[in-house]
Amino acid sequence: METAFRPSLSVDQTEKNLSILIVRGPIHNSALNRAIVRLDERFRNYCDVYPHGLWSPGLVLTNEMRASTELYLPMAEIRSAFRHFFSAALRYPLSEESNPFQTASNWLDLLQRLRLSQDSVNPAVLLKKLVTNESERISFLFSTLLPHHHGGSFLRYPEQLLYLEGWLRRRKNLLSSELRVLDAACGTGEGTYDLAGLLLKCGIPPHLQQIHGSSLEALEVFTAAHGSFPHDPERQKHFRTFVEPLFAARATGNMLFFQDNIMRVPAQGEKPYDIILCNGLLGGPFLHDPEMIETSVAALAKRLTSGGTILAADRFHGGWKKENPPARIVEIMQRIGLEVHHGVYGLAAGKKDA
Repeated sequence: METAFRPSLSVDQTEKNLSILIVRGPIHNSALNRAIVRLDERFRNYCDVYPHGLWSPGLVLTNEMRASTELYLPMAEIRSAFRHFFSAALRYPLSEESNPFQTASNWLDLLQRLRLSQDSVNPAVLLKKLVTNESERISFLFSTLLPHHHGGSFLRYPEQLLYLEGWLRRRKNLLSSELRVLDAACGTGEGTYDLAGLLLKCGIPPHLQQIHGSSLEALEVFTAAHGSFPHDPERQKHFRTFVEPLFAARATGNMLFFQDNIMRVPAQGEKPYDIILCNGLLGGPFLHDPEMIETSVAALAKRLTSGGTILAADRFHGGWKKENPPARIVEIMQRIGLEVHHGVYGLAAGKKDA
């Protein structure tokens, strides 16, 4: 377990924890400065020979534009410069999977994907602004590493919550003892807070709840704990409006968000969970290799108590469903010894009592 934060809407605590992850004030880094100078010169040469008009938001890209850009403004040089930037701007190592510059094949496509403004067309100018302007840098880091599709929305899987409510009410022993719940790959935490609301609805007092949310991404852990979206004030307002009643009801007192890998095998003596959620991950764009799915499910099953349940729901489009149909996920779960039920709520995989 690496980065870990308790939920808090305190401005001071939010700022303190943000400073744990992001360098504040101007950035002074000689390697990055040299990369910016080289990139600025490369962009000027690009402007001299590029046969099309410069990029602007909404521009319809053609293969000719992409080819010319990659020829005169290679993504490899941009990637290298931003690798220096992320290293200097973040206080934690950024994984290649989290870095959109690593997977982008062309600068024009990345500009579109990140929804940058027209004055960002020159990557050197963008970097100069980011190293000197803290506010711009924080907004860029969140919008780049925490795009809107990470997390989703509250009450995203209502049928699953309804199923889980019935599951809990049928197990009276769980309503009067400490209940441990994990929202694995929790994103920005909306589903984790949904769980807290459900446990209150079922009459489980906050002091008997242990609700954890885990993510590989440090910024997701931070955002989930503090409802902080520096790049999206409207989303932040909506998020906090939803969670404030849970804070008022003290339902967040035993919550914890932490950085973790769902493929991690539990350590010796690590307490297991009664309920594990793993929504929007298995079989989708972030985890679709069958061997990795099986490794993940097996690891989660080892973190589950006897008689506990793993719940998995998704809203993947038809392409991912075709590549990894629910029947394949069911087969994987059954192969490792789980009892699986499939319904409108998604998948529910129970671990047999010892």
